[in-house]
Amino acid sequence: MEQGLTPSENRPGISNTTSFGIIFTLVGALSFYFFGWPPLKYAYESESWPSTSGTVTKSEVDSWMKDGKSQYAAVIKYTYQVEGKEYISYNIGVNNSSANNNMSAAKDLVQEYPVGKTVDVFYDPELPDAAALKPGVRAGDIAIAGGMLLFAIIGLLVLFRIIKPTRSYSNAPSQGGSIDLGRLLNG
Repeated sequence: MEQGLTPSENRPGISNTTSFGIIFTLVGALSFYFFGWPPLKYAYESESWPSTSGTVTKSEVDSWMKDGKSQYAAVIKYTYQVEGKEYISYNIGVNNSSANNNMSAAKDLVQEYPVGKTVDVFYDPELPDAAALKPGVRAGDIAIAGGMLLFAIIGLLVLFRIIKPTRSYSNAPSQGGSIDLGRLLNG
């Protein structure tokens, strides 16, 4: 052991844990910035989109098998006009699909939007073919962005816990109520 360092400051594997923290932080932050934040922001902005009247032209439950499990989706097709031009869309929400393994949720959407129903269609004024029946941020948007952000936060927690003791000017072992993530990660 080097002179002046306590056992907690000179532990093996610190560079591996630091690398782990850096990688987690970068991957999480970059993923959030490029893939989590834009859809979340777009969904939030959709709350102020203008609306027009539309008509549901197709409303049915689609089903298929994926990884041995039944998947269901409400297929809601509707038409609407913006400045005299007709558009077609299948979007219920701004970013997320209605596909999942819950048949009753798909059936509920089909009942909510039967063929022939007049609906309010919210559309992006800069790109009128982007539309939704339910604008705004949905739980799926938050879950995806939150997962990416959590990845970055875990990386930062690992990084700062590992880096902090090497910055210490004290020769006394660290004490306190913090969680030693290095020990948790390295066994």
